[in-house]
Amino acid sequence: MLFLDDLLLFPITGFKFILRTLQRAAEQEYTDDAPLKERLLELQLSLENGEISEGEYERAEREILQQLREVQARRRELAGLPPEEQGPMTYSRE
Repeated sequence: MLFLDDLLLFPITGFKFILRTLQRAAEQEYTDDAPLKERLLELQLSLENGEISEGEYERAEREILQQLREVQARRRELAGLPPEEQGPMTYSRE
């Protein structure tokens, strides 16, 4: 009887497994800041190579840093931590 129950419930448990796997993958992509950090490095190289002006760099840097803050906030939210105070995020170009 137990085997029959497992066979009957397999489509449901399999579907739940797929949904949990998709949820984990989506959360991981939603909280991945590596592409943003890579864009920031590429932006810095563009500035150093003279491909963009200082003003263009600062505008794009602000946007990327804002996106990084949002990713950090999503990570904290998913971890069940309280949101951080919204102070200015500093980043030094060396």
